[in-house]
Amino acid sequence: MSDNTRHTAGSTTSTDPQKSRSLTRIETIRLSGLAAVIFVILASYAVARPATESLFIEENGTSGLPMAWLAVALGSLLVVTIYNRFSATTDLIQIFGWVSAASAAILAVILCCMELGIEGMTWWLYVWKDLYVVVLIEIFWSFANSTIPQDKAKWWYGAFCVLGSLGGMAGNLGVGLLAVASSPARSLWAVVPLLLIAWGGCVLLVRKAGVVATKSTSKPSLSGGFKVLAKSKALWLLMLLIGTTQVAITLVDYQFNIAIEAAYPDATDRTVAIGKVYAAIDFIAISLQMLTGPILRWIGVPIVLLAIPGVLGGAVAAYALVPKYTAIAAAKVASKAFDYSLFRAAKEILYIPLSHAERTQGKAFVDMMSYRMAKGATSLMLLSLVAPKRPGLALGLTIASIAVWMVITIKLNRSHKQSA
Repeated sequence: MSDNTRHTAGSTTSTDPQKSRSLTRIETIRLSGLAAVIFVILASYAVARPATESLFIEENGTSGLPMAWLAVALGSLLVVTIYNRFSATTDLIQIFGWVSAASAAILAVILCCMELGIEGMTWWLYVWKDLYVVVLIEIFWSFANSTIPQDKAKWWYGAFCVLGSLGGMAGNLGVGLLAVASSPARSLWAVVPLLLIAWGGCVLLVRKAGVVATKSTSKPSLSGGFKVLAKSKALWLLMLLIGTTQVAITLVDYQFNIAIEAAYPDATDRTVAIGKVYAAIDFIAISLQMLTGPILRWIGVPIVLLAIPGVLGGAVAAYALVPKYTAIAAAKVASKAFDYSLFRAAKEILYIPLSHAERTQGKAFVDMMSYRMAKGATSLMLLSLVAPKRPGLALGLTIASIAVWMVITIKLNRSHKQSA
């Protein structure tokens, strides 16, 4: 398959992604359908995340988070290997459906084990929570990047982010009610039917607007993804950008968890509080997402990418001056809101001009590995800080990582301008 061949979740259409074109009827149906499914997926994640984090903290404390993030990083290696073996030869929407169904089954097993009182299941629950959503989100964006022309992406991507945030808001506002009515653990059962609905939606979508997958004699693998990465300067810069971004966001998240554990010692109260924080994230994110098209068009992707770490750096500096729960909560809201809106859309646009191999195998390696391996690297840093009882150094590391983030962004903007 040539580098200029567009891969529409298993179909091939020879089109230069830089050039303007109209979406076909099948492409529009598949994009709209998958966007509706992503609403359900992010609603499921919004229910799963507060309860999972609250239960983990209750059983293991915030000191257990670095090891959990390290476990997630190791799990990402297995997930990327499996994903890359199917992504080049299988309809991406089919893969999306399979992952949704498998995620529901795994969660059901974990929850049953918890009901039986089997110890250590909050670790498995935490790893499951981080892995299932990153796989589904990356499948969605790989499909979008291979389908939508670059000139239309600024508007479509903003709409996708809005729809996802609406799903997230619905889940975040509902999880508190579920936790109070039952318990944080039992509220997680609501995630199972949501994932099964996503699976059913993908089955219906493939039947109504399916495309026969392209056959291939090769078997993509983790090493194949690394080979694609090794040949692409753009992917290296993107990997460094995403990794540094996630280190900064993870450090903010760690400090937030310490603060909320102290502010809300009761698990139910903590679940409600976490849900409210994520609801605030979704509210601000959706406001930015509705303006994503105009912002990216008028201000431009390079300036937006550079402004985000600048604003987050200001929020972290405010927490350094006023070390209160509300201050770190505001920093967490800022970090996540930008990550879910302008940063996501601007970063994804940088993938569109790349080759099919870079947009699928390379992107899977960069995104899935960078997001979760960054957490693993951050966990090692935090473990080295916690061991000598100096967790306060995490704030200094946060500020340093944001500074590095800005430097990498400047280099990426220069590289993108030269290749444009």
